[in-house]
Amino acid sequence: MVKGGSRFIYYNLPIMAPHPVRKLLGRARYMLREFRWPMLVFAALVLGGGTLFSLTMHIPFGKACFGAYMLIFVQPNLDWPEHQWYNQVLFFLMPVIGLGAVADSVVRLGYLIFARKRNLQEWWIMEASTMRNHIVLCGLGRVGYRIVQQLLATKEQVVAIEKEADCMFVEEMQDLGVPVLIGEARLKKNLLLANLEHARAIILATNDDLTNLDAALTAREIKPDIRVALRLFDETLASKVATQFHMPVISTSQVSAPAFVAAVTGRTVHQCIQMDGQTIHVADVLVHRLPSQTVAAVQKDFGVSVVLHKRKAGTPSMPGPETLVHPGDTLVVAAPIEKMHQLEDANRG
Repeated sequence: MVKGGSRFIYYNLPIMAPHPVRKLLGRARYMLREFRWPMLVFAALVLGGGTLFSLTMHIPFGKACFGAYMLIFVQPNLDWPEHQWYNQVLFFLMPVIGLGAVADSVVRLGYLIFARKRNLQEWWIMEASTMRNHIVLCGLGRVGYRIVQQLLATKEQVVAIEKEADCMFVEEMQDLGVPVLIGEARLKKNLLLANLEHARAIILATNDDLTNLDAALTAREIKPDIRVALRLFDETLASKVATQFHMPVISTSQVSAPAFVAAVTGRTVHQCIQMDGQTIHVADVLVHRLPSQTVAAVQKDFGVSVVLHKRKAGTPSMPGPETLVHPGDTLVVAAPIEKMHQLEDANRG
């Protein structure tokens, strides 16, 4: 997932699927927040003007409010107040103020619809505001792109922040419905626009160590309990950060090298995992002449863990301890490299 010699420093990220109803409610909240001032002005004119008209012109409150409403749209149904100068002033001001509030709302709504069609930032900011318990990804390069793909495959909600507007993956991610905000990940305002306050995790995957570290600290400032996954190229800096914050470190350079060696030796390696400074290989083993007759015996004799078992004509399954192992079967085994070599030597007979 990480290229070159970079490292990721991880907290655990539990899976949480998006909720369509919550998304709709989030959009409604955003619209209410975006249009709150025009709506408040309009409501104040109708209710405030209606109250004043009802008290001074001695008419029912409902009729007075309806009269104020009609006056806003220059369709007065109330009599001209001959002897009340303040109401006369209100008759002139209410249409100007009210139509201004209505025009402001119409322009905002029209621009938001236009922004949706043209993939403008305003639309994606609104989409980001609807997210809850999502993951914020900073840096939409090749590494970030792969991360988003895997997160989407597990039904995660993702908001991405990318510095370069012409990044080759921006449009593709937006086509998949992922909000991509253009801007510096290290700026607090951009993290807030990504709705970090309601996120449960942030992944810093840009190509700049300082940006990643700065953004991680800013994210912790905004939300102290946020889970962080931090990419660092500098091995020394990565070790210091990991030690200081007690975070496990996964080095791709350490993981990928044994995988390449295993691949050229003919072993099918599914994954390599770093655990307490030791490389654990997860690889296929085609059984030829194993002396052990059961899965429990294989694990005991060679110090390995059998993850899956597959017959010649069958589907892989998680084996029990007493599952018999026959020539032609395939085992998916997790073990350190030296234990893997002992198993393969015994298998060759």
